[in-house]
Amino acid sequence: MTPTELFFDLVFVFFITQVTHAVEAHPGWEGLLKALFPMVVVWWMFSGFGWLTNAVRPDAVQVRLLLILAMIGFFIMGLDVPYAFTPQGWAFPLAYLAVVGIHGVVYLTANAPSARQAILRNMPFNAAAGILILIAPHLPEAWGWVCWATAVLVLYLSPFLGHIRGFVLEPHHFVERHALLLLVVLGESVVAIGIGAEGSDSHAVDAPLAFGVALGIAVASGLWWVYFDGDETRADEEFEKATQHRRQMLAYYAFTGAHLVMIIGIVLVAAGITDAIHHFDGHAHQWWLGCGTAVFLVGHAIYRGLLGSGRITDRLVGAVCAVPLGAATSIAGWIGMTMIVLVLTAIATVDHRLASQGTPAS
Repeated sequence: MTPTELFFDLVFVFFITQVTHAVEAHPGWEGLLKALFPMVVVWWMFSGFGWLTNAVRPDAVQVRLLLILAMIGFFIMGLDVPYAFTPQGWAFPLAYLAVVGIHGVVYLTANAPSARQAILRNMPFNAAAGILILIAPHLPEAWGWVCWATAVLVLYLSPFLGHIRGFVLEPHHFVERHALLLLVVLGESVVAIGIGAEGSDSHAVDAPLAFGVALGIAVASGLWWVYFDGDETRADEEFEKATQHRRQMLAYYAFTGAHLVMIIGIVLVAAGITDAIHHFDGHAHQWWLGCGTAVFLVGHAIYRGLLGSGRITDRLVGAVCAVPLGAATSIAGWIGMTMIVLVLTAIATVDHRLASQGTPAS
């Protein structure tokens, strides 16, 4: 990882913060989908920059300058998340198309001819998705939804047409890049604790608020522990052993795909933490915290299963338990957070005990 990549990833924190705010502002299913559709589309391109910096030197001057331009595009998309489904949100699709162009231009400087050919096959699909979301707000609402759904399908089904063939991936860099990106996204759940504390009725820190902050940190730490418990090292080893074609498929399924699932989970958890602290001893949102934890754990189970980097049973059991236990936030925010902390602690404890016994990952 280079300082350029770390700096570039910071813009995604802002984007995730905006998505989380959109979820909180419109807590129904429609509001959730209007927040997640833009995120799913943007994640495709942001993950694509992870593939890109695997193929070019990110510290080269011309690459740095183009990455900064792409950061501006991602930032504009973040600002426009609340308006992406409205005619006033024209900046979102235009910024997206600009990012697609920058991504393609930088990729064409790659040394590997196969990577240059691969991006030429890929760019039409990326651009088509941008055009669909550009016209979506100007159509009747039902057709607008169809355009957004089609844009997502165009992007995420393109690999099945062979359009990831030719991309060259260096295992250690690719695994580390996505691990650190997930760490940056986890920072949003920490930010959510401060937002929840600011939104509480207390003007100064009292015992309930301090307890709420502690529980919020414990939830965020639990998610971090589940992912960063040696998985990145084992994933690196499995990725290294894979053939180039298998690496391409793992990059799509385990990193672009499974990491998207985990990021969606983090967004919901962040919204849940904010709401639970704000309604610490009152009725917080029933599903955000528990469902977000479950989605994260399922995503991590998919990631582990694809790479063969660890057990998945405890993650799946934890996901099943997290939904009803997390729903205790509807009684009081602190109860739901406590339940989620217990679920994540149980998973970490099982991992630690089995590892200390030398049980092989399976």
